[in-house]
Amino acid sequence: MNKHSAKRFQLFQILSVFLILFFILNYSAFGNDNFQTKVPEITVSKVNSTTIKKYEKFEIRLEMQNVTYENPFDPEEIDLYAIFQSPSGKEIRINGFYDNYEDANHWKIRFSPNETGAYNYQVFVENNGKKGNSDSRTFEVVNSEHSGWIKQSEVNPRYFAYDDGSTYFAVGVYSPWRNNQERFDRYKEHNANFFAIWDIGYGGFVNGTGIIEEELGRYNQLKCGRIDSMLTIFEQNDIKLMYAIWPHDLFSETVWAAEWDKNPFRHLIDVADVYKDSLVWEYQKKKYRYLIARYAHSRSWGIWELINEMNGTDGWAQGRHQEAFDWVAKAQKYFTKNDPYGHPMTASFSGGFDQYREQLHEIIDVPNLHLYPRQGWELKYPEDSLRSAMYNYAWAARRFYDNFEKPSIFGESGAEWEYFKRNDDRYQEVYHNAIWASLTNGLAGIPVWWDYTFLTQQDWEQLNHLAGFVADIDFAHLPFEPADATADGADIYVMDAGKDCFGWMRSYSKDNAEGTEISLSKKGKGNFEVSWFDAWNGKWIKTEKVKVKNGKLILTAPKTETAQNDIAFKIRKD
Repeated sequence: MNKHSAKRFQLFQILSVFLILFFILNYSAFGNDNFQTKVPEITVSKVNSTTIKKYEKFEIRLEMQNVTYENPFDPEEIDLYAIFQSPSGKEIRINGFYDNYEDANHWKIRFSPNETGAYNYQVFVENNGKKGNSDSRTFEVVNSEHSGWIKQSEVNPRYFAYDDGSTYFAVGVYSPWRNNQERFDRYKEHNANFFAIWDIGYGGFVNGTGIIEEELGRYNQLKCGRIDSMLTIFEQNDIKLMYAIWPHDLFSETVWAAEWDKNPFRHLIDVADVYKDSLVWEYQKKKYRYLIARYAHSRSWGIWELINEMNGTDGWAQGRHQEAFDWVAKAQKYFTKNDPYGHPMTASFSGGFDQYREQLHEIIDVPNLHLYPRQGWELKYPEDSLRSAMYNYAWAARRFYDNFEKPSIFGESGAEWEYFKRNDDRYQEVYHNAIWASLTNGLAGIPVWWDYTFLTQQDWEQLNHLAGFVADIDFAHLPFEPADATADGADIYVMDAGKDCFGWMRSYSKDNAEGTEISLSKKGKGNFEVSWFDAWNGKWIKTEKVKVKNGKLILTAPKTETAQNDIAFKIRKD
């Protein structure tokens, strides 16, 4: 064989191999008997009911054929969703999700309706470049006793409202880990309606199962199922959840409480790049989509806490501040676009006096301050630490009220960072004063104490008393604003809406508030009814009539069941 023939033979061999490989690869994709040539098929195999109460869960279970995927949690591989049409004609896209809690191996869609009447829906799946759909179906929605999710009030934007427009005022405690049924029951027993938790390890019914994304792009089904169970408990007790998606620990390798070694993003980037890396952002979006699909329907899902204490992360500590703020804005934008229920978002810094971050508060829905006095909060009254502690909460709440037309919270307070140690009796007085001072200076909820373990039974009773006091205050609709009021030898705070107002007075000059004279500015004339409330014992003391004279209401604090240096009140026009 000459050299030209040998070359031709070699080319023939190469071409033959190429043709064989081409045939093998394409036969699997285009062969007549292979399911990948077929359109995906999807059918509704089960629904929880065809008659659903307003704001309750409608759950669809699905069967699919002619679909292939490696990762059921990746919407780029398999994208499941439904289009719902409400009785008013509104179209709502709801993404589906894969549920393998206790090896369930189910594809699901969860939806919660906020209109009564007939809803129509159709389910779609996109896989391998092809799209399939179910038949159109319907279900009926009837009225319920529920009020729905929480959001910013459309009438009074500094407070929360339920989806149906009624008032929500947050009364609760942070319980980030080690939760169990006993804790959940205590919230119910004391009329707490707000619960806060992290996505972290550290033990307990939920957080004893690790974090949600332990493996890159895949989600811990044991933990996800436990969150489902927790939400069911909260729904029964009308408790709203603030969920910290990113505790600072998970973005920290060298700053305090470092848990970066648990975060699967460590396989992709250096920790300081977490706020800017584009690939990590793609994984975050998929995780956020999953969380929304699985949980956002719940009327007990309250607030997305995008990050807890951002200054406790390596990115922030290394000066990547604008990247961090840009990341918050990007996450806020994602949830605003993709959460069909409009749950509000928040984010926070640690509790030092210098950690008030106006740039962050401008971005997020819910300005959130962590208030820990021993982290740089100077004593306003050096000779009176209790008064100084109370002043911190009053002043910081008023600052939020003055600067933002948004519902603001103190997302963490207390712990070992008050001016007094937890075994000091004055610590309980600090808690009592903090919740009342915050209420009467325009905050949208009481300080969320860090954490559950720091509260005594007496503290829970104080929380319960305040919950009873606010139960009939219509924060969402009345134009409450700080009023001009003075009291002899006492600090007094009043929120006034014209015909309705409420307030709290604490004497710093004597141990008993009885007999303290209060002067409250009131425009115009008229008669008012004043109801006095014993803030320590949770009892209404007396109701009396007062009249505006020379633009003032003059009140005198009555005797309480036991001598106390503070008292609360409500005033309504006759």
